Amino acid sequence: MDRYALDWLFSTAPQALAALVGLIFAGVAFIQGAIDKEAGQDDSRADICNEMKREIHVNMKWLFWLAGISIVLDLILIVFNPVEDGLRVSLTGSFDPYLLIAGIIIFLNVITLVFSLWFIINVAKPDFFEKTVARLSKDVNEGDVEVKDFVMDYIEMEKSLRALPIFKVPQGERQPSVTEMLKELKYRQFMEIQDVDRLFALTRLRNLIMHGADITHVERNNSDDLKKYKKMLDELKDNL
Repeated sequence: MDRYALDWLFSTAPQALAALVGLIFAGVAFIQGAIDKEAGQDDSRADICNEMKREIHVNMKWLFWLAGISIVLDLILIVFNPVEDGLRVSLTGSFDPYLLIAGIIIFLNVITLVFSLWFIINVAKPDFFEKTVARLSKDVNEGDVEVKDFVMDYIEMEKSLRALPIFKVPQGERQPSVTEMLKELKYRQFMEIQDVDRLFALTRLRNLIMHGADITHVERNNSDDLKKYKKMLDELKDNL
């Protein structure tokens, strides 16, 4: 392989990588817009959609680092290319050290390309949402309370939340979401911050269950807390 072939290889590779990363970035921006739209239409999907965006962001950071390092090394190799008569490997095993360096950088370029393709395929999968739900559900500790009982306790708590006078809206207008109501409680300081945060956590658990998480039982303290907050909301309603 002569100097011109090496120069062509290591000048074309960074251009191709830069073009590929640019295309992926444009595609990711479109996908994140679709995710935001979906979360805006259904508040119960918001936390799951945020986790999807977080995963995309982490992988994009890795892609930018890999591509950036590969491109810089490609350009350095061109600038400091010492080869004039070509690279040769003898039968005795001796070779030009430049060949080893070039091989490592080519390997890094291939790794970047493979990671890019994996990233595209992973994000574009139709079941990306379902896989995110399944991954999040693994962090849920199982207990002795059936999911149906937990959901019923949540429904009763939500009824008490919506019964608060501050959330009454004229008939026909859009009802506020649970997230919006909890943020309002936090802003007005009608409940302690830790209690509102706990309700957010219980809402996230409810949302996972609603969207197909493989959860059959939850810990008893989840249902106990819902009953406690229902009572607190009923007392708050009487005082408003």
